[in-house]
Amino acid sequence: MLSVNKDSLWNLNDDIIPGYRALSDAVHQQGGRILAQLAHSGGTVLISQPGRESWSASAVRSETTGNIAHEMTPREIREVIDAHARAAKRVAAGGMDGVEILGAFGFLPQAFLSPLTNRRTDHYGGDLENRMRFLLELLEAVKGALGPDFVLGARLPGDEFEPGGLDLAQMKEICRTVSASGLVDYLNIIAHTNITHLGRARHWAPTPTPHGVFVHLAAAIRAVVNVPVFTVGRIVDPAHAEDILARGQADMVGMTRAHICDPEILPKIQGKVKSKVRICAGANVCIANRYAGKAIRCIQNATLSTPGAALSPAERSKSVAVIGAGPAGLECARISAERGHRVTVFDAANRPGGQLALWANAPSTRELARVIDWRLNELERLNVSIMLNRLMERQDILDLGADALVIATGALDTCRDFAGTASIRVISPHELLGGIPVTASRALVLNEGRGQAGLAAAEVLLHQGITAEIVTSDIAVAADVDPTNRSAWYERLGRKGCIFTGAHIVDSVNEQSVTLRNVFDDRLSTREGIDLIVDWPGCRANDALISGWDEHPIEVVSVGDCRAPRTVEVAISEAAAAAKAL
Repeated sequence: MLSVNKDSLWNLNDDIIPGYRALSDAVHQQGGRILAQLAHSGGTVLISQPGRESWSASAVRSETTGNIAHEMTPREIREVIDAHARAAKRVAAGGMDGVEILGAFGFLPQAFLSPLTNRRTDHYGGDLENRMRFLLELLEAVKGALGPDFVLGARLPGDEFEPGGLDLAQMKEICRTVSASGLVDYLNIIAHTNITHLGRARHWAPTPTPHGVFVHLAAAIRAVVNVPVFTVGRIVDPAHAEDILARGQADMVGMTRAHICDPEILPKIQGKVKSKVRICAGANVCIANRYAGKAIRCIQNATLSTPGAALSPAERSKSVAVIGAGPAGLECARISAERGHRVTVFDAANRPGGQLALWANAPSTRELARVIDWRLNELERLNVSIMLNRLMERQDILDLGADALVIATGALDTCRDFAGTASIRVISPHELLGGIPVTASRALVLNEGRGQAGLAAAEVLLHQGITAEIVTSDIAVAADVDPTNRSAWYERLGRKGCIFTGAHIVDSVNEQSVTLRNVFDDRLSTREGIDLIVDWPGCRANDALISGWDEHPIEVVSVGDCRAPRTVEVAISEAAAAAKAL
């Protein structure tokens, strides 16, 4: 990529060619084809190095980064175009099959196309013909560098969905012109722009965004161009992808997050792999890690964060007792059974899934149930028994006579005691998400714990017609939640009237009123008419069973939140690693 992002591939010199060659050879050996996407982030880039500047069509501020870009001179425009051409030659030298120009996400080509970011008065700005000039010159240069034997495509937005921005009518005209130029072999249609706060949350949309959210844009553009059109955007099920193609809405379907979740989608639908397709739940853990500069992880696919994707058969088949049927327990049971162990799962609750099953009860997070459901289906296929309503004490476990014990008892709900709450009910988010009946008119959600439980609780309240305010001592509500999910939650809850209050804690509770204190300046403010507090201080590890086994001839491991409350993907990854070692 052409980028100053630390987590991108830098196609700046010939040093990248051997890496391209290794990657393309690996793909070609499997019968596939591979393109390199060339990208210049333009004004959306987050500058982390002193003295660096972002370049864009005009000196416009990005809401996402806060940067005001440098308006490129004609000479700098030519410099960037020529750099793309040189980069394309390296792609070809590396054995790739072609190039895709990233002209979406508010990146440089889109910055020139869009009236939101192009305020120029020269021949690169103004009317649509001038605003298309940069993209066409860029494509022409890259096409010339590649030659006729390589594929060239362009990824473009079908609509920015911003007042004064590119709309579908303009994008149809742009795509028609690009197609008629003969420069591209296909168009890849997405939407929105990264220069806005909601941009990433919309084009990498998390649950509960509808599946195939951009298909209508691809279909509309396909009707006016003479090249194949790709569609993307929360297409997670192969059956849905096939339906899109059958309806003629697109010529190819992109399923990136779906393949991160399950790289074996194709062999599974071809019947070459026994297990069912693992469907993306839209949690966006992958996107969160990518933008944090970390290795990509997945809430569903633990193999991304545990070394060695292939499972080796166990040297000896053991009887394994798993205590806890949350995500960690189910994953450990699944992999243990795949390796040939005889596994039984026990849980004190009347349903499997642990805390995740509760979170999946909120209107916006129902798809998280996929994490549990897929593992339950796999355990059924592997003949693993799940014993519910079984509170296992230490002697109960010893009586099983198992060879190995997996402690996956998760974390316990907590609520604080507030003096003066005789007339104000105090419950936890898990009680609310578990379906406990509530009667209230105005609630405070005290969101001190990490993650999205407080947000999900507020949504449940709002759906019941209860006014909700989320309060946290952090600088902002859900400050630890990744930008795509946080922005989406803010939008959803804000539209329902939710109030977000950061940097405050409870000072005192009185009859139907709560006084909050600002953590920085100690100013007090009172909320009247409060009749419900949903308190989320976080969980504590349910670790009673972890220790005390040294005198017994049983192999014991503990995984997930019973060690320390963390995220779902960490719990699943830890469980997978433990199961591979049994």
